[in-house]
Amino acid sequence: MTTSIDQLLIDIMKQYPIAGEWQAIDRESGMNNTTRLIETDTSRFAIRIYDNHQDRSIVKLEHEVLRYLSDSDFTLQVPVPVLNNARETVTAASTGKLASLFRYIDGSRPSSSNAEHIHSLGYAAGLLSRGLANFETTSEPQYKPYYELMKSYEGWTDEKVLDTAARCSYDSIVLDAIERVLAMRSRLAPLLMELNKLPHQWIHGDLNFSNAVAVDNEVVGILDFEFCTIDLRAMEPSVVMVDFIHASRTNEQRLKAFDTFAAGFGEALRLTRSEAEAIPSLMKLRMLDVFLHFAIRCADGLDAPEVWKGQIQHADAVCQWIDERHDELVMLLRNRLGE
Repeated sequence: MTTSIDQLLIDIMKQYPIAGEWQAIDRESGMNNTTRLIETDTSRFAIRIYDNHQDRSIVKLEHEVLRYLSDSDFTLQVPVPVLNNARETVTAASTGKLASLFRYIDGSRPSSSNAEHIHSLGYAAGLLSRGLANFETTSEPQYKPYYELMKSYEGWTDEKVLDTAARCSYDSIVLDAIERVLAMRSRLAPLLMELNKLPHQWIHGDLNFSNAVAVDNEVVGILDFEFCTIDLRAMEPSVVMVDFIHASRTNEQRLKAFDTFAAGFGEALRLTRSEAEAIPSLMKLRMLDVFLHFAIRCADGLDAPEVWKGQIQHADAVCQWIDERHDELVMLLRNRLGE
């Protein structure tokens, strides 16, 4: 029997020392979690219910990172986990689903069409990289770095991807796009060992506009550290910037967004020349990861074929655009980010 979200919230919230009545307000949730705003007469909280796993170690590591940043001189706000009745920050519902309650950070989601927000998110990303540079823990990262893509998707050969696509009855246009993405994977493979030589540290791993909080034109907070892991330092800005290559933007708008974000990041932190030059390849690596992630979701019946189709076409278009403008992007990134 499926438990409704209302029942689930009651089950979870009764495990917290929240005085008085509360109400849950629907908020936009991602594909991995269900999020609600919890309001009482005197306070506001954000509750996150983890839909994609029941692994306490993942949540505990996330909370360890949040505590570190909160206790450091990091100037941006991050979610502060609330202790439940058992004095823990991870709460289990009777269904086994895990949840966390956080102090609410006032503000709104920054806009990827607002140049000041783009610059401010770049600056915030640079501050975050600086802030996480000295983070140490005995906990093991729960996610592999992006450059270990072949290990992360071991078994997902070209043949298996194409077989999954065949069962989706895609037309020749989509199948051709898949062939191009797989060819790009083959071209990237020899570069992975070289990428491994670049500076490593803990990174957020999924930084984007939906995981930030802005007040007026300034980003004041960073959210959703669930995918925090040890990876290439340059992967942090790469994950954000690849989202600027969207079909709704003209080429001029894309390049302007790259320049604006990179300028903000560079004000907070300068990367090595090699890191800056690697970002176009790292952006393609991010798109490959998304492409294969949704292939698995489609194969497992979690998404309709149309969902993967959209990701196929997006990954193909983005990677072609990066290849066509590789030298121009490298020059821009070297000037804005490189030492």
